[in-house]
Amino acid sequence: MTTVDEETFCKAFLHLLSNQSLQYPDDYAVDPKLLGPRPGLVLLPHMRYPKQRKLKSQTESIPTASLTIKSLRPPHFSATLDAPYSDTILSLKTEVVEETGLPFSALKLLVKGKVLPDTRTVGEIVDDKGKATIMVLVAAGTIPAPATAAEAAKAEAEEMEIDDDITDDVWSVIEAAVVGKLGEIKGRKVMERIRKGYDLTE
Repeated sequence: MTTVDEETFCKAFLHLLSNQSLQYPDDYAVDPKLLGPRPGLVLLPHMRYPKQRKLKSQTESIPTASLTIKSLRPPHFSATLDAPYSDTILSLKTEVVEETGLPFSALKLLVKGKVLPDTRTVGEIVDDKGKATIMVLVAAGTIPAPATAAEAAKAEAEEMEIDDDITDDVWSVIEAAVVGKLGEIKGRKVMERIRKGYDLTE
């Protein structure tokens, strides 16, 4: 009988294992019943996964109030908005300033005749139905801030009346540009599509 040293045996054993083609899936588990009776072996019942509780979304967990904001003095304005209970009076003032262009220092918000401090929250002023009417007191002689150049240009563009009628001279200029860019044949086809699309929009 020949003896083999430990290193040679380990190399031969590992080589033998590497030649095995047996592979197990990631979720492989041995059936305990196949192991046979063993002392101290206790089979546990199959455990069910606990049911996961459905978490309410943040939008459902935060209550929202319905607010009506009106002015007591000129310039007269009225608005209705929904605001979370956690919003402050300061944030409501900011919205009024953005809508009206009035200076922040000239505004006071009142509920039932009482001036509201900026640190108070919406949840503290609403009734049981989640509603409140807020009156805006504007200091006498206050004038809204002038619109910015961008806002003025936008308002002017909206007020301009655009003539939808395109004359034959305009079509000739467009056709000359398209044909000069795309060529005679392709340019004519493109112009036909442009004319048909324009006629459909009328």
